[in-house]
Amino acid sequence: MIRHRRLWRGGMVVVALAMLCMVLALARLVGVDPVGLFSAPSPTEVPAATTALVPRAWDEAAAPNYYEVVGPSRFGDLFVGEAEPDRGEVRYGALDALGRATGVLACVDAAFARAGSARERGDTSGIHPSGWGHNEEVEIELPTGRLYHGYFWNRSHLLAKSLGGEEIEQNLVCGTRMQNVGANLNGTEGGMAYAETLVRNWLADNPDGFVYYAATPCYAGEELVCQNVIVDVLSSDGALDLEVVVYNAAKGYQIDYATGEFRAS
Repeated sequence: MIRHRRLWRGGMVVVALAMLCMVLALARLVGVDPVGLFSAPSPTEVPAATTALVPRAWDEAAAPNYYEVVGPSRFGDLFVGEAEPDRGEVRYGALDALGRATGVLACVDAAFARAGSARERGDTSGIHPSGWGHNEEVEIELPTGRLYHGYFWNRSHLLAKSLGGEEIEQNLVCGTRMQNVGANLNGTEGGMAYAETLVRNWLADNPDGFVYYAATPCYAGEELVCQNVIVDVLSSDGALDLEVVVYNAAKGYQIDYATGEFRAS
């Protein structure tokens, strides 16, 4: 008798499991997930473009002017799956789920750059790039021994105004003063200004040409402040063909890239 009861109970369990599987299969078929079994884990969604690049730590000896040329441009990868931008066209990446700028791709010619330089600069006081809010005036030692006196953080353009970039949230990152303009080592522009100056000078010498320009912030995980910006430049004659790593750092300071806070080291 006991054996029959056990068999009966076992049969009921099998029937119940079978019915449950049928219900879940039907729910999945019609797009309903009542218990979340088929839902993917839901960490903060971040576009792959912002996390695929591995940040590089700043090495003062290798990059005293806060940039480093690391090779030729990678437009072969950037143009995969989409048409090349036309002259004067700028494509700003959408902000990701953390409110971070994700990049810009542009085709800049002399007329477009002139128009950007000539227009009035937009008001950025109400724009707060991800990680913004921990700013103060500091002193930063330069390679020449002189000191920079000014604010630690800048609202740094991915595509400079002088190249036609706009003052919008999708085009601004929280960048140190050194990341923005460099340390002016030996009179040479550094940081983001290094590649920007190369492009402006080339356009001045080649008014009928154009330059593909891309700037991609490089974040670690869910940090709000990028550790680098990767800049790719390719001129229509191939004379400019380089990829530049720009370091978001400042000598003598430690940065918490997760929050934008910093302190003297």
